[in-house]
Amino acid sequence: MKSQSHMRFDWQPNQNSTFSGFELLKKVEKSNSAVDVAQKTKSSLNGDFEKANFLCCRECKYPITHETDRIYINEQHQHVFANPHGFVYNIGCFRKAPGCIQFGEATDFFTWFPGYSWQIVICRHCAVLLGWFFQSKESWFWGLILDKLISFKQNTKV
Repeated sequence: MKSQSHMRFDWQPNQNSTFSGFELLKKVEKSNSAVDVAQKTKSSLNGDFEKANFLCCRECKYPITHETDRIYINEQHQHVFANPHGFVYNIGCFRKAPGCIQFGEATDFFTWFPGYSWQIVICRHCAVLLGWFFQSKESWFWGLILDKLISFKQNTKV
């Protein structure tokens, strides 16, 4: 049996299926396997998939978040930052990212958002780095690396 980290979420919806918005993300939240999600959801999909607008991990196509979860932090959705090692990241801010899991201890070292601590977030399916979870005393959000996401309906960069 293959380990879960090597499974792929490669199926695409067919033209004759219907789909209601958040069903896939709800199933992702309850499942550890994209294959389980695909098997449970594939039969309920129907041609109206444009409404879904899911953003998926570019590496494994696992659903990460939804277009409607985009939010503005400091009056912008998109931000460009460099880490202490000089790596530059173009991130988007999201209110939810059920396809991610937080990894490691929270820290405020070199935070890009004053007053927020952060943790690394990885894809729940393939464990590739997808961004950071930011949290303050009053709020929280997910800062996801936009180049690591693709739109499910288009399979293009976000």
